[in-house]
Amino acid sequence: MSEYSICGVLVHARTSLIDKVKSQLEAINGVEVHTATDDGRLIVTVESEDRRFVADTISNLHKIDGVLSASMVYQFSDEITATEGEMSA
Repeated sequence: MSEYSICGVLVHARTSLIDKVKSQLEAINGVEVHTATDDGRLIVTVESEDRRFVADTISNLHKIDGVLSASMVYQFSDEITATEGEMSA
C-alpha cells in the first residue's frame, strides 16, 4: 500500500510580491494556494504520495523570491486503500 501525505503551510511573503509568489506557488506540482491576504500571508497545502517530495517542496518554498517565511502548521499522512468501488471491480 502507498501512503499519502498532506501538509498545511503558512507562507509569509513581501506584500509587493504577493501576486508573483502566489503564481510561483501554484506552478509547483502538488501545491495549492487556498487564500492570500493583503498583508502577505498565504494558506497553502502541499500533498503527494511521496513524503520526501512534500518535505523537499516545503523546504524549497523559502527559495522563492519574495517569500519571507514558510512554516508547516499541519501534517497528516495515511495509507492509501482501495475504494469500495475498486474492491468490487
